[in-house]
Amino acid sequence: MLRSLDPYTEFEGKSDAEAMTETVSGRYAGVGLVISGATLRDGIDIPDDDLTDVAIGGESTNEGGSKLLPKDALNDQKRLNQKESLDDKTPVTRNDIDKDDLLAEDEKEERLNKRRAMARVKDQGIRVVSAFEGYAFDYGMRVGDKIVAIDGKPITDKTSVEDVRNMLRGTPQTTVDVTFLRDGVEGENTVSLPRQTVRIPDVKLAALVGDPKEGMGYISLTGFAANAGLEVRNSIIGLQRLAENASGGERSLQGLVLDLRGNPGGLLTSAVDVASLLVPKGSDIVSARGRGFPGVVYRSQVDPVLDPQTKLVVLVNSQTASAAEIVSGAVQDLDVGVIVGNERTFGKGLVQNVEDLPYNTALKYTVAKYYTPSGRCIQSTNYKEGGGLNAKDNGRYEAQKVKDKDKSVFYTKNGREVKDGGGVEADFKISPPKASLLEITLLRSGVYTDYAAEWSKKNELTSGFAIDDATFRDFKNFVMAKQKEGDIKLEAVYAEPIKDLKKVLKESGYKVSSKELDQLQANIIRDIQKDFDKYESDIKEDIGQNILARYLPERMLIQRGVKSDKQVNAALDLIKDGEKFDKILARTGNVREGIVGGSTFNTAAAGKLLDEDEFAAKFSLKW
Repeated sequence: MLRSLDPYTEFEGKSDAEAMTETVSGRYAGVGLVISGATLRDGIDIPDDDLTDVAIGGESTNEGGSKLLPKDALNDQKRLNQKESLDDKTPVTRNDIDKDDLLAEDEKEERLNKRRAMARVKDQGIRVVSAFEGYAFDYGMRVGDKIVAIDGKPITDKTSVEDVRNMLRGTPQTTVDVTFLRDGVEGENTVSLPRQTVRIPDVKLAALVGDPKEGMGYISLTGFAANAGLEVRNSIIGLQRLAENASGGERSLQGLVLDLRGNPGGLLTSAVDVASLLVPKGSDIVSARGRGFPGVVYRSQVDPVLDPQTKLVVLVNSQTASAAEIVSGAVQDLDVGVIVGNERTFGKGLVQNVEDLPYNTALKYTVAKYYTPSGRCIQSTNYKEGGGLNAKDNGRYEAQKVKDKDKSVFYTKNGREVKDGGGVEADFKISPPKASLLEITLLRSGVYTDYAAEWSKKNELTSGFAIDDATFRDFKNFVMAKQKEGDIKLEAVYAEPIKDLKKVLKESGYKVSSKELDQLQANIIRDIQKDFDKYESDIKEDIGQNILARYLPERMLIQRGVKSDKQVNAALDLIKDGEKFDKILARTGNVREGIVGGSTFNTAAAGKLLDEDEFAAKFSLKW
């Protein structure tokens, strides 16, 4: 029986099972902090994709047994998430190598570097990575704060991140005293943080972008927990009201950019909730069928909240997965909006259940594939019942991507061709800026965070904050000092290719001295240093974001980044070009009427903000 399970079926231990429940519910009892430390790079007080695999391991289900969609480990660097990373050109696995003298020396250096890195992280202690607005942020906690005691109990280098997490969490309506050190502030500070039911929003930002009078809205949706539909609904209504106020009541929301880049998915029901806000009433949104799983069709049972006259763009990338692909697929197949991105989405077309097991553990297992309204399955990896398509005798899977020649053609509502077997392909292609190897190295090394700490010791944030040339030069000097001390290695992205070169040269019998290889490494470092000037604007942006992260809530950081986001700006330009927008969707005539698919849009009915109970009653889905 076990050999018949696909590789996405997983046993979840106690901590992972607990994290899944919190992820899908979108809430937990704590203080609203994300922390990291030496024991785990991914320590937590709350589940956070960017930092932890302890508190979050995948999509979850509540005790009622809601269906969910799996997610893979996605890129953990938000800055790179909106760029085209060059990582696919750098090796991620290490080949076995001979134990010759040359390589043995490299391994010694590698072990030394690891010890240095661990010593550096331990010296940093357990620090705040994020403080939630409305919770710990409002009580004075900030990114970079080093926690030194909790309720008077000192935090030592033997205190694990999970220990700190457990001390921070507790019964709501109790308090916990957190003592911390802050860069640039003398002495220790102590705040009393109330433990509350912390709500983890899926909508990270909903705002008008550009000139408010133009009525262009933007929503960043990062997951599909239980309340995702409610959050998006209230966000759309809020944007409609802001647009009306900005135009003096003359016009409502003209365009909406729904940003699903990097969204790993979540609950199937939440995907249906969100899609129902955008598509005509009665529309098929998604269907699911599989082994031992009766076929079911999920339809919109309510009028759309988004005015059909509002042009909709959905931003996607290769990390847009599962539930996010259901929404993208429904929008595309029903021709209610344009999908914008550089590539196809992830291609995760599976539905999973979670079964509670003894000792607070759980089993997450695949039960079905899902299909978009046109009838296509966007699953990009082929498996057959009874094992993977290329399952080995030992039961291990070798995933095989669906080949182009095996993909079938389907048609959207307006007759546009779309294909299955590889995610949702963007209707309008726009490439994000490429992330240079230097930028990738700097982001991964943590040097931006270190510099932000040093900057805050010597400077104060002012209203006209910007990274000037003097600060940029100071940052370069800071990086090169770290390079000289061995704290970072700018040439790290070339480490594996250089090792492979050494191995090949030795096996081929070439006599290459260590001095020549050292010179090659020095040349690489010199060339990387030149890239500081080549990518100055990007590096300045990264420096600024890391400094501001110590002072501003996440919402304001995202809003700042949106202004210079190449893909967001391209989406806004497309919305403003009505002729081009309609041509992409193969629209003819005035199809953006108040009546769509037999459903009359009622602004008054749609415009009421709902609480959770009202939303559950109104959106009680029937299928």
